[in-house]
Amino acid sequence: MSDSKSQTRCRVCESTSLFTYLDLGSTPLANSYLKKEELSSPEFREELAIQVCTRCGLSQLTKVVHPDLMFKNYLYVSSTTETFRNHCAEMAATLSKRAECKSGDVVLDIASNDGCLLSKFKEVGMRVVGVDPAVNLAREANANGIKTLNTYWSSTVAAEIKATIGKPKVITATNVFAHVDDVHEFIKAVDLCMEEMGIFVIEFPYVLDFIEKNEFDTAYHEHLSYFGITPIAHLMNMHNLQVFDIEYFKDLHGGTTRIYVSRNNDFPVNSSVKKYLDREAQFHITKQDPYRAFAERVMRNKERLLILLDAERQKGKIIWAYGASAKGNTLINFFSILSDQIPVVIDDNPKKWHYYTPGSRMRITGIEELATVHVDTLLLLAWNFQEEIIGRCKAVGYKGSYILPCPEPKIVT
Repeated sequence: MSDSKSQTRCRVCESTSLFTYLDLGSTPLANSYLKKEELSSPEFREELAIQVCTRCGLSQLTKVVHPDLMFKNYLYVSSTTETFRNHCAEMAATLSKRAECKSGDVVLDIASNDGCLLSKFKEVGMRVVGVDPAVNLAREANANGIKTLNTYWSSTVAAEIKATIGKPKVITATNVFAHVDDVHEFIKAVDLCMEEMGIFVIEFPYVLDFIEKNEFDTAYHEHLSYFGITPIAHLMNMHNLQVFDIEYFKDLHGGTTRIYVSRNNDFPVNSSVKKYLDREAQFHITKQDPYRAFAERVMRNKERLLILLDAERQKGKIIWAYGASAKGNTLINFFSILSDQIPVVIDDNPKKWHYYTPGSRMRITGIEELATVHVDTLLLLAWNFQEEIIGRCKAVGYKGSYILPCPEPKIVT
């Protein structure tokens, strides 16, 4: 495979009835941060546009970038925020109970990152194994006692885990299924190794939130797909699996769905499944109109935020940003905001400090620097962690205002 390829069929149902509704231009990879000595070098860029399948309702990117360009050295760390650490603890407790796990049962996490979620399962007595392609994160997880295979998920890996460790009673895939190009191979591998009466749990940002809340900044090259329950249920049915329950977390990543999957008839199907399918039918998930309206709102959002930022600069205010996240980099690059307008972005992940953001070339630093300089306004790029960020800023003495970019730009004092 070359650096990227065009996606001309739906990856779930293989339909060619695709409608492109949002074009964010040619952008750099959202997690490809730059060292100082790289600032004068050109960056890899690719088209960032989204199309919907009018047969099954899956939204997907028009281009697929080779995964090695994005995942072999990965600076996003799951355990950075307290919000997500708490979510992992809740998830481990809930799934252990739902699957009726006993001490010593195997739990597998696909794209296990630094092992944050698996550490919570380990605390409640499970045997854990992770799979992650990032060399740096797999090394870190193994050093912390979380067994992690440094590779991409596949049927070969599933067979190895089944033979050497045992069949997992619980398999999790949090914020990774959207990154997967061959979703059918992914599901086949899950089915190959999952324990009898086991459960497979996927979490991802919900496509209706993406559309209805103007969360366009969730689009980046890693996120190949934008899922609703309709295409997920269709995909599972193709593999003799069923979605049997759905939970929703409104305050996580702008709205996250947790999908419970089992083999057919292993668990009763909760009424939540029909509720979500009905809601998506009313939304017209396979029609063009809701997506056209979304694209129009995104363009209005862009215009309003740029006017707001320009008004702040006209007043002589110093503006920094908070959150050197992938979503923040999508927004900054789509809006063509550069480092001469916002020179610095604060981030809570020390792995990103002293790097520069892709495209916009903003210097990344820790919150401690905010206490040593005068800043009037912070653009909250990681707006999905608004309350946690504002609390941290207050704790270091910041007294300025905040700009929230989504779902509508506004100033918070």
